[in-house]
Amino acid sequence: MKRTPLAWKNLVHQPRRLFLAAAGVGFAAVLMFTQYGFRNALLDSPIQLIELMECDLVAISPARYMLPVDQRFPRDLLRRARSVPGVSDVEPLLIELWLAQVRVKGQKVRPIRVVSVPEPGWLNVTGLSEQRHKLQPPGATLIDRKTRSEYGFAKDDEELASQVIELAGKRIRVVGRVTIGTDFANEGTLMVQEREFAEYFPIRGNGNPLEVVDVGMIRIEEGADPKAVAARLSDLGPEIWRVLTREELQRQEINFWQGQTPVGKIFFIGTVMGFVVGVIICYQILFTSLQDAMPEFATLKAMGYPNWYFIKLVVQQSIYLSLFGFVPAVLVTWGLFWGLESFSGLPMRLTIPRGLLVLGLTTSMCLISGLLALRKLLRADPASLF
Repeated sequence: MKRTPLAWKNLVHQPRRLFLAAAGVGFAAVLMFTQYGFRNALLDSPIQLIELMECDLVAISPARYMLPVDQRFPRDLLRRARSVPGVSDVEPLLIELWLAQVRVKGQKVRPIRVVSVPEPGWLNVTGLSEQRHKLQPPGATLIDRKTRSEYGFAKDDEELASQVIELAGKRIRVVGRVTIGTDFANEGTLMVQEREFAEYFPIRGNGNPLEVVDVGMIRIEEGADPKAVAARLSDLGPEIWRVLTREELQRQEINFWQGQTPVGKIFFIGTVMGFVVGVIICYQILFTSLQDAMPEFATLKAMGYPNWYFIKLVVQQSIYLSLFGFVPAVLVTWGLFWGLESFSGLPMRLTIPRGLLVLGLTTSMCLISGLLALRKLLRADPASLF
C-alpha cells in the first residue's frame, strides 16, 4: 500500500504560502552566504599574490608577520642561496607600499602597491606574459584591472594611456592591464620593471633600493625535501630571514587576518546572526503551518500515532523547506558575489565546499525551527488540540 507523502503535501498544498516560506529561508541563506563570503574574502584576498608565485619556497624577513608589512632582507642572502644543496634557482620580488603614492590628474594622492616584474615564469599573473615587452621603455607600468575606481584610472585603454599620472611625484605611463586582485590592505597594484624601483623609490633600503628584497622566491631540485632545504637556507641568516614553504606563508597570512584582527570575528558574528535570524523566520513559518494542521495532527495522535511519527514528519518538512529556499539563494548569491567582486575587487568565491557548509547551516536552521514549533503537539493531550 502506497503511503501518502504527508510532509510534502502539507508543505506544497498552498503554493503562495510555500513561495513566501521559501523566500524567508532563502533570505536567511543569502544573509549567511554574504557574511561568510566576506569572511572568506578577508582570508582569500591576502594570499592572492602568494598563489601567483611559481616557486616551492619563499623567504621573508622574520619581522614580516604579514605580507603588507615593510620589512626586508639583504639581496646578498638570496645570491648565496643559489649554492645551497637542493636549490635549483632563486628570484627576488620587490614590493613597495609606504613610498608608493600615486596621483591621477584631477584626483587626490592615494597609496598603491607597486610590485616588480620578475623573470618569466615566476609570477602567474594573467596578462603579464603578453604585455611584458611594453615595460621596456623607462617609466612604463601595468595596472591591475581590479584596482579601485577611486584612484581615477580610466576604463578605456586609449584614455588610460593618455592620462597624466604621477608615482612618488614622478611621471609614469600605464601601458596595459593585468589581473591580480585587491585585499583589505591594498586597493590597487602597479607592476614595473625592477630597475624602476631605483628611479621612483631611491631612499628605499637606505639608499640601496635594489639591494633589499621583500620576498625571495626559491625553486628546489626535483626530489629534494622542501623542509630540509628550507632548514639549510634558514641557517644562512637565522635572524635575518625566514624560509617557508609557500603553503606555510599562506597559513601565516590567513592566521594573522583570522586571529589577530577583529574583522574576521565580525564577519563570523554576522554569519551567526544570519543563522539566528533564519531560525526565527523558519520557526514562524513552520509554527503557522503546524498550527493550521493541528486538528488533523490531533486526530492522528488520538488514533495512536507515536511522537516519533510527528518528529519524522516535521524533519522531512524542514528538509524540503530548506531545499526550496536554498536553491534560489545560491542563484541570488552567485549574482551578488559577481557584483561585489566587480565593485570591490575582492575575491568573492562561491565554491562547492562553501556552498555545502551553508546548505548544512540552512538545513540545521530549519530543523531546529521545526522541532521548536513541534513542542506543543508533542506535549499536549489530543483532546485539547481540537
